[in-house]
Amino acid sequence: MKLIRLAIALLAIAPALSAQPFGKYLRLQGAPQQGYIEVPHDTLLDTPAMTVEAWVSIRDANGTACSSIAGKQWTAAWWIGLCGTTFRSYFNGSSSIKDGGTIPADTWVHIAATTDGTTRRHYINGNLVLESPETAPRSTSTSTFRIGSDVAYVHTPEGGIDDLRIWSVARTQDQIRATMTAPYAPEGSDLTGQFQGLEAWYRFEGNAFDSWRAHHGTILGTGIDFGGVTPAAPARHRSVKH
Repeated sequence: MKLIRLAIALLAIAPALSAQPFGKYLRLQGAPQQGYIEVPHDTLLDTPAMTVEAWVSIRDANGTACSSIAGKQWTAAWWIGLCGTTFRSYFNGSSSIKDGGTIPADTWVHIAATTDGTTRRHYINGNLVLESPETAPRSTSTSTFRIGSDVAYVHTPEGGIDDLRIWSVARTQDQIRATMTAPYAPEGSDLTGQFQGLEAWYRFEGNAFDSWRAHHGTILGTGIDFGGVTPAAPARHRSVKH
């Protein structure tokens, strides 16, 4: 009886964890198209401690190589993407490669990569899937930041990206879990400090704007647009949108 109750509880939790949560999303056709969003350089988007997170439902569109979810020049600074179904990140240039975790194709999951300068961590749906010593020293880049691409690696995934957020802190597992499905809150309304350290929040509600500060982007290339809308639903139990 206990096992049955546990199974029922897990089934009840699973949709909330795997659902893409809000409104519209960035839709990418992938190879051979190379549509992406480009954001001007800002040091606040490339800091010694960082967290980069997003909801994604994508597949690697670059054959046996990799596809870029977001990056600020992987050869000198940071990048997150997938290689096949493997979650990969760089935070200190080309020698800082870290692989850990599986990003299933065409399934909405939440991903996060963090660095505190000492340790790299990957999370999928709030679960720790990689913990590894960081590569030092921390390197940075003055290049533009791209979503769905990278100035040194243009290959675009196929599928959707939503609620991409960049933090100037290495968030803990509890912090990531607490806000991964949090509805949008304007910067001035964060009275509890749950978004402390947040530098950019790309909601992709039909544009490339940063809803948190002013790191606005420009849509470039082809094979890029915005997908579906879901009816309003309770903040913590939104369903997958198609």
